[in-house]
Amino acid sequence: ASSPAKGGAAAGRVAEAAEALAAGVRIDLGRPVQWLPKGWGQGIKTTCAAKLRCYVSPAGGCYYHKHDVARVSGQDLSKVERPDAVNLEWARKRAHIAVVEGKYFNRREPKGGRDERLFKVLDKHERQFLPASADDLHFAVVSARRANDEDGLRNICLVEAQLRAAGATPVWYVDAASFLAYKALGLKVKVGGKLVPARNMALRDAARRGKPCVQVSDDIQRWDYYIGDMAKSRDLFAGNDAARAAQRIRLSPVGAARFLVAKMRAAAHTAEKGAPAPRLAGVYPLGNLGQAFCTKPVTPDSFILGDFFVADPSPVRFDTRFQLKEDYDYTCAHLARHGSVLRCNRIIVQAIHERNAGGACTVRDSSGDRERQMIKLLMEKWPGVFRTNAKRGDTQVIMSWKRRR
Repeated sequence: ASSPAKGGAAAGRVAEAAEALAAGVRIDLGRPVQWLPKGWGQGIKTTCAAKLRCYVSPAGGCYYHKHDVARVSGQDLSKVERPDAVNLEWARKRAHIAVVEGKYFNRREPKGGRDERLFKVLDKHERQFLPASADDLHFAVVSARRANDEDGLRNICLVEAQLRAAGATPVWYVDAASFLAYKALGLKVKVGGKLVPARNMALRDAARRGKPCVQVSDDIQRWDYYIGDMAKSRDLFAGNDAARAAQRIRLSPVGAARFLVAKMRAAAHTAEKGAPAPRLAGVYPLGNLGQAFCTKPVTPDSFILGDFFVADPSPVRFDTRFQLKEDYDYTCAHLARHGSVLRCNRIIVQAIHERNAGGACTVRDSSGDRERQMIKLLMEKWPGVFRTNAKRGDTQVIMSWKRRR
C-alpha cells in the first residue's frame, strides 16, 4: 500500500484503519466520502474488474456499502459530517501528486499544442527571431491565495502541467502568506509580494538572465490561434462569419510565447533607427472571436492584457500605485517609452480570473469603488487615452492611444 503522504486524506484514513490491508485492496486516491466513520479507510478492490470502491474497518474488514459500514460501526451515518478541511487536505495532496507527475489535477496527461503548425504562419524574416526553446524565455506565473480551495488547485495544476509539457519550468511569484502552501505542491516558488511588486520582480529576474519575460495568469485553461481572413467589414455579423470560417490551432503556452517573441523582435529589427520598436507583445484581450476578426491580425498600439504577455528587457516597470488596471498603465508606459507594442489579435486565451477565488478577485470590491479609483488614476496619468465603457459599466474602460493629449 502507498504511504499517507502519497495518497492524501483518503490514504491517511486507510493507513489509520489497519496495519495491513486485505489482499487485493489498494488505497483510493479519489475524493474521500463524507460519511465514513473516523478510523475507517477508503480503498479500491483490485481483484475486481470493475475496481469497486470498498471501505476498510479498523479491524481490517472489507465492506462495499454504506449500510454495511453503519451496521459494523454501530453509527448513524446520516449524522456523520466531515469538516471542509478534510476535502482541502485531499485536494492539496491530489494537486501535489499531479504537479510531481506533470499532469492535470485529474491525473490526465496535458494536451500538446500544434506549435509547428503555428510557426509556419511566420514569414522567413520573422522565423529568424524565433527562440529555439523554452530555455530562452523566463516564464513567470503571478499568483496568490489560489492554493486554499479546490478550484484554485485545479487551475494551478492545469497551468503548471501545460507549461512543463512544453519544456518550461515556471517560477511562481506568490504572496508571503501563500508561500508554504504553493511550495508544498512541489512548485518552484518565490515570494513576490502583492500583484504589482511580483510582476516587477519577474521582469527584473528575466532582465538579469537576459531573457524575455513571459508572464502567465494562474488560471488560463487553453491557448488557441485562428488562421483566417479578416472580416470584410467591421460589422460583428461579418466578424462572426469570418471566425466560423477560420482554422483553429491549439497551442502550448511556450509555443504562443515563442511566436510572440519572433513577431515582436522582427518588427523591432525592421524599424528604422529612432522609429517605434516594440518590446511588449500580447494576445487579444477578449474571448469574442467575432470582434477579434473585425480587427487586423496585428496592431501596434492596442491594450496588452496582463493574463499573458512577453516583454523584452526594458526599463519600463509596473506602477505600484495600481492595484487593478495595472496592465493598462503598463501598456501605456511601453507606448510612451518605445513608441509601439505588438498585439496578436488571432491568439485567444481562455481564463476565468474574474470568477476564480484569490488573486485580484480579493482586491476588487463589490461596489466597484477600487476599480473606479484606478480608472481615475489612469485618466489623470494618461489624459485622453481612456474613457469608460458605456456598454460594460463605469468599472471598465476603452483605451485609445491615438487620443492621447
